[in-house]
Amino acid sequence: MSQIKLLHSGGNGVILAAPSSNPASDRTLTLPGDADGTILTSNSSTGKILQVLQGGTNVAASQSVASQATWDVGVEVSITPANASNKILLQGTFSGCTSNAINNFNIILQKKTGSGSFANITAANGAADGNKTSVLSSTFQDNLYTNFTVAYSYLDTAGSTDALSYRLVYYNTSSNTRTIYRNRASNEANDYSSVRGGSWIQAMEVAA
Repeated sequence: MSQIKLLHSGGNGVILAAPSSNPASDRTLTLPGDADGTILTSNSSTGKILQVLQGGTNVAASQSVASQATWDVGVEVSITPANASNKILLQGTFSGCTSNAINNFNIILQKKTGSGSFANITAANGAADGNKTSVLSSTFQDNLYTNFTVAYSYLDTAGSTDALSYRLVYYNTSSNTRTIYRNRASNEANDYSSVRGGSWIQAMEVAA
C-alpha cells in the first residue's frame, strides 16, 4: 500500500495512505485553490454536538392568565456551555389548550444567564409589524376537546460560559382573561377519547 509521509520539523509526521482495499475506481482528493483551510478529523470539535439536555413535564396543569400577560408553563432547561462562541440549538413542543375555543395559543422563548433574570429572546420572535404581537410560535385553536401542540426550534449563541436557562412562557393575546391548560384539553372526560400530552425543551451545545 503506497503512502506519502509529511514530516514535521520536530520529527513526527502525517501519513497520507491509500485505502486498505482496492477502490472500484480512481478517487481524487481536490484541495481548494481560492482559500486556506484545515482538514477536520474525528477528533475535531467544530460542528460537534457537545452535550444534550432536556427539560419539561408531562404533568397536566392550568392557570388563569390575564389579557396581555404571560404564564411560565414549567418547560425549562439549563445548560452550561464550554465556550461562549458555541451555539445552543433549542427545540421542543408545548401541548395544551385554552378556555376559549377561538383563541391563539402562543409561546415565547426566554433566556437567563447566570444569576440574572429571564428576558424574551426577541430575535427568536416574529418581526415587528404594526400592532401585531411577535411570538416564537403559535397555533389557532378551534376545539376545546383537543390538545394543541406548538412546535419550535431556534439557534442561539451561548454568549457566556455561565449556566444558561431557557424557558417557555405562554402569552395571552386575547382581550380577556383565559384559563390556560398544559398537557390537556379544557373539556375532557375520563375515557379513551381524552388525551394527555407532554411539553418539552431540548438544548444542544454545538461547537463553533
